[in-house]
Amino acid sequence: MDKQVINHPDMPAPYGAYSTAVRAGDFVFISGQAGIVPETGAKAGEDFETQARQAFENLRTCLECSGSTMGDVVKVITWLGDAEERAALNDMFGEFFPNQPPARSTPIVDLPMGLLLSIEATAIARS
Repeated sequence: MDKQVINHPDMPAPYGAYSTAVRAGDFVFISGQAGIVPETGAKAGEDFETQARQAFENLRTCLECSGSTMGDVVKVITWLGDAEERAALNDMFGEFFPNQPPARSTPIVDLPMGLLLSIEATAIARS
C-alpha cells in the first residue's frame, strides 16, 4: 500500500512534525483540526460555537483538498475540551453530517492554546 502526503495551499498548516492529510490505500486520514483560522494561525474566537464551526470548516477544506467530502467520512474523533459542550457538539455534528453520520469517539481532554475542540477524521479516498 502506498502512502501519499497531501499538501495544498488552502489547507491549514500543521503546527509540528506531522502531516495534515495522508492518503493510504482507499482511505484519507486527516490530523486533528482545531478552531484556528488558517490565514492567521489565531483562534477563531473564544466561544465553543465559533471555534467548533471553524474546526469543522477546516476539516471540510482538508477533505476537499484530498479529493473527499464530508459524506465520505467514516470515523471521527472529536477531542472536546469541556464535557459541558457535548450538546452543542452534537448539534453541530448533525449540521455538518446530516445523513449517515460517521462513527465517533469524544474523549474529554485538556487542549493547548485555549482551544475547545479538535476534530480528527478518516474518510474514503475518492480521487
